Amino acid sequence: MNYLAHSISKNENGSKIRYLGTTEETKRALEENFKLPLLSQALLKWYSDLPKSKDIMFYWTNDFYIIGSENLMVALEGYRFIREGEGWKDFSEKMKWCKNWIIISSWSGNPVIADISKVETPIYYDYIGGEFSPKLLVNSLEKFDYFLSVWLDKHDDRYLKSGEYQSNFYELMEKEWKIKLNDEEIRNICEFLPIAKSKENFAPIEQRIKEKEIEKKYYVYLEDPGENKSKVILAIKKEIGLSFDEIRSRLNRNEFLIAEGYGENTLILADYFMSLGAKVRTEMK
Repeated sequence: MNYLAHSISKNENGSKIRYLGTTEETKRALEENFKLPLLSQALLKWYSDLPKSKDIMFYWTNDFYIIGSENLMVALEGYRFIREGEGWKDFSEKMKWCKNWIIISSWSGNPVIADISKVETPIYYDYIGGEFSPKLLVNSLEKFDYFLSVWLDKHDDRYLKSGEYQSNFYELMEKEWKIKLNDEEIRNICEFLPIAKSKENFAPIEQRIKEKEIEKKYYVYLEDPGENKSKVILAIKKEIGLSFDEIRSRLNRNEFLIAEGYGENTLILADYFMSLGAKVRTEMK
């Protein structure tokens, strides 16, 4: 099981991936207070061939990450391990986070979870903002590894023209995915990860520019996270991709811009934060 490691090795000097560091202070504090459970053999083998100290981002997605093995503790910050005041607490029971769940990847702040209690190490996903109830992606780490390796290998800028993917981009990947995955597994992962099926998923670039010209732009500012501060911070991490330390730093400033964009999606996002109990301010320019 080293499909993904082989793909990363081939592409590490190109523009498809980039390596990201982590906050050393937070990492040290977590390691001083907690211990990870014993990882499954499948997960240990997977990480034996991957970069250990860096998180990896698939460059074209902007916020799909593979967590480095030395950062697995940090990845659980805000899910299982939460800082309160000057100390840290394990919130696994309160947040309904199973102690056998390890976050190995994330998409837009939403966790990709390996269940290390099972030999095959099945992979699940969930969305932040409520109680955790992970849904199955694939029944083994090997299948997830294979899926990602094909996605990385097949992605090429030549498939992207004028803001649209050519229609055969997805089909080229799907043909190889079907070697090891069934249709349901492929559909599950594609519905969760930022993977487009064809150019029909993209509005032509000329249309997007025209829409932006006639629409006003909305800016959403967080004024107070409210009583559900932990949930609001998790939601911010999902939407913006900032580290928890950076989020906390910005919370102490006069203005915290959490979203900007055209159309109603930005307003829906503002409503979402208000539903969590946060106080937000919306401006239109």
